[in-house]
Amino acid sequence: MTQRDSTSQVNHDTLIWVMVNELERRGNYVKADHIGHRNGQPGLVNGHIPDIEASSNGTRRIIEAETPETFNLQDTKNQFIAFYNAYGTRFEVIVPKGYSTEIRRIAQSWGVMPGEIWEA
Repeated sequence: MTQRDSTSQVNHDTLIWVMVNELERRGNYVKADHIGHRNGQPGLVNGHIPDIEASSNGTRRIIEAETPETFNLQDTKNQFIAFYNAYGTRFEVIVPKGYSTEIRRIAQSWGVMPGEIWEA
C-alpha cells in the first residue's frame, strides 16, 4: 500500500468521494476503499485492492485514484498493471484537474491503457 502524507491522503480520499458520488448518481452500485463506504471495500484484484469498484447493468469496472505524489511509484505501477491485466479498458483512473495527460503518458509507458481518465 502506498504511504501518503496527510495532505496527499486527504486529496486522494477526496478524489475517491468525487468519483463515488458521480458513479452512484449514474446508478452504479459502488464499493470504495479508504473512505469507510457503506457498501464496504472492493475485493482483491491480482493481489491489490482497488480504490473503487462500480457495477452497472452487469458490467463491473474498477477505478484507481492517484495524486501527483504517487504517479511514479513502483506500487502505483504494480497496481495499474494488475488492474489492467484483470479488467482491460474497464480499468479507469481519477486524478486532480490538469493531470490526465501526465498520468496517461506514465500509464502507457507501463503498457497500460486505462479506459477512462477522469479529472476532479
